[in-house]
Amino acid sequence: MFFDDVEVPASAMIGRENTGFTQVMEGFDLSRILIALQCIGAAQASVDETWAYVSEREAFGYRLSKFQGVSFPLAEHESQLESMRTLCYHALALRDAGRRHTREAAMVKWMAPKFCTDIIQNCLLLHGHYGYTMDLPHQQRLRDVMGLQIGDGTAQIMKTIIARETIGSVGVHYK
Repeated sequence: MFFDDVEVPASAMIGRENTGFTQVMEGFDLSRILIALQCIGAAQASVDETWAYVSEREAFGYRLSKFQGVSFPLAEHESQLESMRTLCYHALALRDAGRRHTREAAMVKWMAPKFCTDIIQNCLLLHGHYGYTMDLPHQQRLRDVMGLQIGDGTAQIMKTIIARETIGSVGVHYK
């Protein structure tokens, strides 16, 4: 749809004239952080549920949580989630202060869907065969978070934005 030569009265304008593209792009910075937080929330729920499960479930006379092959990956997931959450909060603090946060928004947008997909998949696997049944929420969360890898820009686009924001036009193929 194109609107050529359409008169828009000043009272109907949102923002200043000729700033629409910039406004949309600034909106992406916020929505990318919010997408990352959605992913983190889903992954944290799976990690919390998996900690509870492995703390109760026994194999070979021991609770699964006693095996380092079970507890260490969950500890790594906790560390990754906290790191990503902190970067999201930092990006939001920059936004609240009126400072540029495009780079940080792009960082969390590529990292969170990717890492959270891996985290949820591992939680699913730690529940064994039962983990991917419709009785547990991991399979749905996995699909949801995988889908969020695409919306508001793919990981490749986010990495291009990070390069551009870090080193300028020498980091991209366009001017």
